[in-house]
Amino acid sequence: MTTVNNIADILRILREQPEWAEALRSALLSQELLELPQRFAEFVANSERRFAALEGDVAELKSDVAELKADVKEIRGDIANINVTLNKHSGDIGNLRGAEYERKIGNNIHSIVRQHLDIRQISVLKGSKAFDETPFFNLIDEAEELGVIDRQQQMEVGNVDIVLRGLKYPEKSTIFAALEVSVTVADNYIERVVARANTLRHATGETALPVVIGANIDQARQRFADEQGVTLIAIAD
Repeated sequence: MTTVNNIADILRILREQPEWAEALRSALLSQELLELPQRFAEFVANSERRFAALEGDVAELKSDVAELKADVKEIRGDIANINVTLNKHSGDIGNLRGAEYERKIGNNIHSIVRQHLDIRQISVLKGSKAFDETPFFNLIDEAEELGVIDRQQQMEVGNVDIVLRGLKYPEKSTIFAALEVSVTVADNYIERVVARANTLRHATGETALPVVIGANIDQARQRFADEQGVTLIAIAD
């Protein structure tokens, strides 16, 4: 017969009789508590499976992101190449537009000058309508040789778009005109034509009018031209 005198005896008996320990546990704990270890084990196993699946999803997502970054980088490169091509084509189109505009102005320079500047008996010394540009270049070469203008001025005035000579009405005085032609008028065109007209005046000893012809002339350029004594003529392209 087993004698129980204290708690130590109870613990000893429970160790020696596992079935008693299980019976006591069933008597003292609720079913939920008894099932807790099993449930926890199942929870851990399930969590481990889900975590493993999540790690796989994350790895796949990282791979997809890496591919997406590579695609974006390639697309950016393609866009950069497209922009370079577009800029080149835009520049080419702009040059063609400018050349066509200059041709149009050159073909109509007599009527434009008569209408806007009241200059008649016009001789085009330089430009598409000049019969022979040699006399003009001889004139500025001679002025440079005589020291009337320097070498830099000779080169600059030689680059002017159009040079003409005529009679300014109503006084009928001889006048030269230096004309710059551009679809869009910028400040540097205005400044440049002033310098070239001054050089032409020194070289010829006659009045030389600075003129800019353009299709796009804003108010700021108009004010600047007025300040510089430049005549702006707006002709649509």
